[in-house]
Amino acid sequence: MNFRFNILLLFLLGITCLPLHAETPPNILFIYADDLGWRDTSFMGSDFYETPHLDQLAREGMTFTNAYSAAANCAPARACLLSGQYTPRHEIYNVGTKARGKAHARNEARDRRKAEKR
Repeated sequence: MNFRFNILLLFLLGITCLPLHAETPPNILFIYADDLGWRDTSFMGSDFYETPHLDQLAREGMTFTNAYSAAANCAPARACLLSGQYTPRHEIYNVGTKARGKAHARNEARDRRKAEKR
């Protein structure tokens, strides 16, 4: 009985030591730009482009430098970001609506499904 009382006392003491309200959550700014290379901003080392506002954001906040795009061009990469799915799942493979590349290299099952819907 004494052991349970001590555990309960420690638990209540721990709860009272916790702050009553949490700190404010951080502000997060995610910049997603097409055709922006990793060194195209001056805070990453560009001596051609001047990006003073992005430099200030980088100085006053955090920058994350290890990331990979989920696709090779803008439309599927943007669809991956917005949907949380990889390209084969959301079926956006290129920019625009026309089929590109060799026919045998494309997803024939997807093309059949689209033809059946029409």
